[in-house]
Amino acid sequence: MKDRTINILKLFITTDYPLDLPALEEKFHISARTIRNELKEINAFLVQKKFPEIENVRKKGYQLVLSADQRKQLNEFTKKMGTPEYLERENRIFDLILAFSLGQRPVFLYQKEEEYLISKSTLDEDMRRVRTTLQTYGIEVLSIAKQGIVLRGAERSIRTMIYDIINDTVGVIDPEKEHLSSLNRSILDQYIPLSLLQKLDQLYDQSISSVEDNIYRNQLIVFTAVWLSRFLRQDMIASTAWEVVDTPQSEIRDYVNAICNKFAIHPPEIEIKYIVFMLNTFNSRDMNNSIEWVQAQLLSIQLIKFVETQTKIPFSRKEEVLQEGLYKHIAGLINRVKSDVQIVNPLKENIQKNYGNIYTAIQQFTPEIEKWTGKKLSEDEIAFLTIHFSTSVSAINQDLHYVYKAVVICNHGMATGKLLSENLKELFNIEVLAVLSSREIDLIDKLDVDLVFSTVHVSYDKKPLLELDPIIKEESKKRIQQFLTENSKYKRLINNSNDSTHLFYTLIDIIERSQGQVNGEIYKELEIIFDQNHLVINKKEIQPMLKDVLKDSAILLKQPVHDWEEAIENVAEPLLKEAVIEKSYVEAMIQSVKEFGPYIVIGKHIALAHARPEDGVNRLGLSVATLETPVEFGNDSNDPVKIVFCLAAVDSFSHLNIMKSLVELINDEDKIDRLSEFTDVEEFKAVLFSEAGK
Repeated sequence: MKDRTINILKLFITTDYPLDLPALEEKFHISARTIRNELKEINAFLVQKKFPEIENVRKKGYQLVLSADQRKQLNEFTKKMGTPEYLERENRIFDLILAFSLGQRPVFLYQKEEEYLISKSTLDEDMRRVRTTLQTYGIEVLSIAKQGIVLRGAERSIRTMIYDIINDTVGVIDPEKEHLSSLNRSILDQYIPLSLLQKLDQLYDQSISSVEDNIYRNQLIVFTAVWLSRFLRQDMIASTAWEVVDTPQSEIRDYVNAICNKFAIHPPEIEIKYIVFMLNTFNSRDMNNSIEWVQAQLLSIQLIKFVETQTKIPFSRKEEVLQEGLYKHIAGLINRVKSDVQIVNPLKENIQKNYGNIYTAIQQFTPEIEKWTGKKLSEDEIAFLTIHFSTSVSAINQDLHYVYKAVVICNHGMATGKLLSENLKELFNIEVLAVLSSREIDLIDKLDVDLVFSTVHVSYDKKPLLELDPIIKEESKKRIQQFLTENSKYKRLINNSNDSTHLFYTLIDIIERSQGQVNGEIYKELEIIFDQNHLVINKKEIQPMLKDVLKDSAILLKQPVHDWEEAIENVAEPLLKEAVIEKSYVEAMIQSVKEFGPYIVIGKHIALAHARPEDGVNRLGLSVATLETPVEFGNDSNDPVKIVFCLAAVDSFSHLNIMKSLVELINDEDKIDRLSEFTDVEEFKAVLFSEAGK
């Protein structure tokens, strides 16, 4: 019996009242179907042990009725299930992997055979499965005389494997709430004690935040515990096996430093670089923590547009807030997936069930993201992306409400028709534009309506029609609701309106506090205030457009260059002359391509040269160069490059319209070909800005 199954059984043993499916779904983060399957397995066990079964109590839920003696006996059974002497194969495999990778050395198989109270042939089968599992990570399991069982493979792979196995077997661990309630959790505690996780959690509070997204935070802490445990065993990364850029001071770096101080350890710089980089893949707070921030912004813009098209939900109404959260998430996601770190989403099944249309749309878009990760996205990662959109749905629904526009046909008199109209509006948010008699059916086609309700039988099939009694009774309510559900595509969005008195005084307060100076912080505060008051800002007029940033002097046409390095130096020159960027930024762009590959090639024949803002950006700027002879950057899908842009960004919002323009350009290969042929700046601008201004 699995740990989760045992925990569900324990819950029923200790509960004297029925438990309904929604409560069980929420507690164990699994679907109703999975709950029913678990209950079947539990009942099979109870019948075998001659105990009463869990019964379905009509309209109340599920209940296990036991006498005091039966409760005591069943408790004894579950205690035995939770002791190491009764490990099943799944538990033994988990223990073996942790023993080999985190336990005290040496580990010999005969010791495990005695510990588990199993035969040699049974343990041989366990080991065969262990070897098969670890082989998928490129890890060999060797048996060496006097050393026992040894794992051979890249240290990075071993650490990732341990983290994955813990997530797959135990699930998300909350250091504050975990009480060793499962057998596999008890096994894990032998190698990574709860006390260690709690210490790391406290250091996180002190170094980063005491209020943070628990799903990310808890898994970050588990990964940190794996790193620390391996380091304390003196299993370290070889200096040549992990080359990453420098790790400037940050919250994550402070956290790692605090761990080193707390445990009095002095890891080499290569280990510090490794763990800071890996923990940053869990971090969605800082745009500068990843070289992939431009790709993340482009993908987030494309994803919002795609999901809106697929679901018909107006996400563009909350685009700025949604886009910022998405791009920070995607930047971490790209690094995570590239590094084989998969975050577990305990709400995955509920998200798939409740936001299926959004989840499916994102799933259809994932090949675009996988072009950058080079690896498949898990369902857990897709579910996390869905959460960003589902949060926006709630915000959008506060600004909007839906109505159905309809006409009522009634031959019982105008008063009866109006009564039916008012009831439809009150009970179902249906806006009735007219009450007609059966002789006026032809007028329906002249009205802006989608649905027809009639109290008499009429022959009309151009729009969905429902016949019902003039007085809406309970039976009629069900029929109307079903009719609306079947025709939900006809729902229309209506804006809400708010009193602006509070907004007026809030703006006065902000102006006084800012002393008339609008910086990035004030800008964001004003955006939030307008969002809270359900007011739409034309942010395209506030944020600079492509034509506002790209100066004539920064447009270089038909530039003769020999290779991609020269192309980057060439396109950056106008920004360097204007002191928009420092020389260090040019060096960082070139160095980043050497280290990370042609990540700046963002589409067919087009590159966007950039580095991290802290590498030497003084203010927002953009330049562009067309190349006399296209050059290879090393991107098989999109080479050769004909046009190179250079972006200097200072924050997360001021350049968003530029990015949107580039997304449009990426999707228009014909436009890129035309632009690459111009020799006149005015002609180039006319075509480029007409595309960007649409």
